[in-house]
Amino acid sequence: MATKKYNPQIDIAKFLFSIIIILYHSNKLISLDFNLFQYGYTAVEFFFMITGYLMVCSSKKFDSNFPGKSTFTFTINKIKSFYLYFLISFVVAFIVRNLSFYIDKSLTLEKLFDNAVLSINEIFLLHTTGIDFGKIYNGPTWYLSAMIVAILILFPVVLKFKDWLTGSGGLLIAILSFAIISQTKGNLNTVAWHEFISLGILRAIAGLSLGAFLFGLIERLNENNIKLKPLPKFLLFLVQLFFTTLLLFIMHTRGHNKFDFIALILIFIVTFFVLSGLTTPNKIIGARLFKALGKFSLIGYLNHRSVIYLLNAVAPDLPEQKTFIYYIIGILISCLFAEIVYKILTLSWKKLSPFIKKATFTIE
Repeated sequence: MATKKYNPQIDIAKFLFSIIIILYHSNKLISLDFNLFQYGYTAVEFFFMITGYLMVCSSKKFDSNFPGKSTFTFTINKIKSFYLYFLISFVVAFIVRNLSFYIDKSLTLEKLFDNAVLSINEIFLLHTTGIDFGKIYNGPTWYLSAMIVAILILFPVVLKFKDWLTGSGGLLIAILSFAIISQTKGNLNTVAWHEFISLGILRAIAGLSLGAFLFGLIERLNENNIKLKPLPKFLLFLVQLFFTTLLLFIMHTRGHNKFDFIALILIFIVTFFVLSGLTTPNKIIGARLFKALGKFSLIGYLNHRSVIYLLNAVAPDLPEQKTFIYYIIGILISCLFAEIVYKILTLSWKKLSPFIKKATFTIE
């Protein structure tokens, strides 16, 4: 069986949309009076779609006769793929946030203890479930919490009703879910709990369902074995570039909250182009660089909020330009730090795990 060709557009798109989110969150810096991509929160929907698409791809490896066991295994594997980076970013955010309390002279040992205990729901990825402990230190990680809950709901459906979900079902679930959000909130900038469900989880369910629907579209495209010649491929790439540019323009400048759903349609179109590979060059140059950009999309997303906390705490009166430059530099430093800690921890575990297992378990 042939190995599927690497598609660098996926990692490039991950990098692009993560940068949009990072720039969108820069509006939380106290000294900034300008907003970049002030409606960039819609970029999260891209990541949900990618996750939904890959969820269906991975379902082929699992036994559909045991949906409960398969869902548990898939979910644990998904958590393992990001959790150490997540935990490192949480520890940094916790320290920086409590440092700001210390600078404000509002931190006591009792409050520090309470803050640590009340962060349990964030550590266990529960903060979009409605189980409220009251403390969230790394706000953007709501996405991971919502994604895991949505996977627990949708993966059994993929195993048992893949044809339906990748066909009309995924589109129907997405339409109904986004309709509830539209009628309740009016835009996509919400993770709040409403009535019986978190709107953040509903966004995740909708996005993953659209990703499953995209899988069905692309699978049918591949069944027809469509391969474009260089000129049509280039022209189609220009169309993709047009939709991407229009999307970025709307994310940065649009003024009406209903445009969130226009942006959603554009994200769907761009994601289709990215996943289909129709506009991907036949010869891939610089794959390692593209993979590094894709990896940054996770690490940068997880660590940028701590930089905002730190700058607001220690340098709230900096000029705008310096604040923004320090924000970018701080993100790069925090990502480098996270990667170094990650390497140290994984290498240490690799060296120590045989001894720990030998001292802990007995084999009979």
